[in-house]
Amino acid sequence: MIKGLFQIVGRLIKVMVEVIFTIALIGLCVFVDARYIEPKLLKVKEQRITTHKLTLEEPLKIVQFSDVHLGKDYSFTDFKRIITKVNVLNPDLVIFTGDLIDDNKTFTEVEKVIELLEMVESTYGNYAVYGNHDHGGNGTRRYAKIMKESGFRLLVNENETITLKNGEKINVIGIDDIVLSRPDFEAAFKGIETKGYKLFISHAPDVVDRLPSEGVVDLQLSGHSHGGQVRLPIVGAPFTVPYGRKYIKGLYEVSEREGMLLYVNSGIGTSQLPYRFLNPPEITLFLIESIRE
Repeated sequence: MIKGLFQIVGRLIKVMVEVIFTIALIGLCVFVDARYIEPKLLKVKEQRITTHKLTLEEPLKIVQFSDVHLGKDYSFTDFKRIITKVNVLNPDLVIFTGDLIDDNKTFTEVEKVIELLEMVESTYGNYAVYGNHDHGGNGTRRYAKIMKESGFRLLVNENETITLKNGEKINVIGIDDIVLSRPDFEAAFKGIETKGYKLFISHAPDVVDRLPSEGVVDLQLSGHSHGGQVRLPIVGAPFTVPYGRKYIKGLYEVSEREGMLLYVNSGIGTSQLPYRFLNPPEITLFLIESIRE
């Protein structure tokens, strides 16, 4: 009887050891993926959007990238890969939704950033807004200098109208960051043309709930949340950031605003901790198409 008991205990110990080993192995694989593999991936996510406000023979290509967080965890080699990928997509319009440099207090290679950013090519122009990291560490003026010298139009509570080759209009509206600055919706929408497609750019996605009722928008592009950066099966994103908690990742139909869409880009780099899991870095290619009647 005692011998049989020892055999049972022995088998239990063996099973426990195997379970512990399996869990440890899975944990190691997850760590290696989240720390060293996934943050270095780069996918292009294609998103088709239809509208009755534009008459287009071919889709209008808008490329968005966001939250690069250049610094110790994201190198210039990585950044150059982004620029190359963006240009290969042959965009009509390029939108950067903020957070270029991770830590402005320690970052010094401004000219190298400009050199790479000015390589971005598009038909109708490159646009950007401030993110919270762009203001942080006394980075406000530095970011403005980078964008100006690299050929990006930095929209700070203002708008600009783009005239397409067929004469139709796109209104690009850019808001200042809500975390470390003061967005002014009234100024951003001032004088905007009533006709035309309205593209609203905000680093933080949750500001959509603060849009004025008269600020009719067709599509909002945002970043900030990193898609949660780390996502778990079933649970989704266990960690979120202020103004990026309601709208975290992907495409949303804004129920309070009929016909409006919001897209939250998962970003490129990382912040706080250098991990990504089930949430690889992305560049988003929007194909804006006319509704065919």
